[in-house]
Order: sequence, then structure tokens, then C-alpha cells
Amino acid sequence: MIAIMFSPKLRGKVMSKQIKATKYMLKETQDDFTEMGTLAGNIGAKTRKQILDENEEVLKDIELRSANIEKESIKVKMGAIKDGFSTNTIYCKHCGTLIDEDSKFCKSCGKEQ
Repeated sequence: MIAIMFSPKLRGKVMSKQIKATKYMLKETQDDFTEMGTLAGNIGAKTRKQILDENEEVLKDIELRSANIEKESIKVKMGAIKDGFSTNTIYCKHCGTLIDEDSKFCKSCGKEQ
């Protein structure tokens, strides 16, 4: 033990043997690691499927509600676009109120355009 502390050459040989042993152990356990990863992936997939199966109606309801919210948002945006093309009005830069295109100030917030 004392020789290892003072002899770099001897210390290098011991470390080399330890590294070789570690490489050997990793090679021997590589199949085990692969099998564990596959098993974990299968468990994750089965768990996700079970959650989806048990909550299908709730998830459908959530998706339907989200689609309806998005639909209303699109209607509002399309209405704003349509109003912008069909009339001589614009939206206030500050508060978003519909104002005449030639207005210098907003009728709602009073800020300059």
C-alpha cells in the first residue's frame, strides 16, 4: 500500500487493472441494462394506455371544450378582420376600441393614434 502511494508506475498498473475490471463488468451487464430499459419503456407505454382507456370520455370533453373556445376566438378575429376591410375604421393602438380611420385620438381612452 505504501509503495502505491510513492510509486506512480505501480499506481498506474493498479488503476489499469481496475479500469479493465470495470470494462468487463460493464460488458457483462450491458444486456441487463438493455433489458431494464425495454421493460421500463413497456411499463410506461402500458401505463399511458391504461390512463387513456380509463379517462377517454373526460379527455374527449376537454378537447371538445378547447375546440369550442378556439372556435369563438377565431370568430372574433375573423369579425375584426372583416370589419377592418369593409369599413373605414381601425382599432386603437392602446385600448383596442374600434375608432374611425381618420381619428387622431381614441374616443374611449383619449390617447393619440
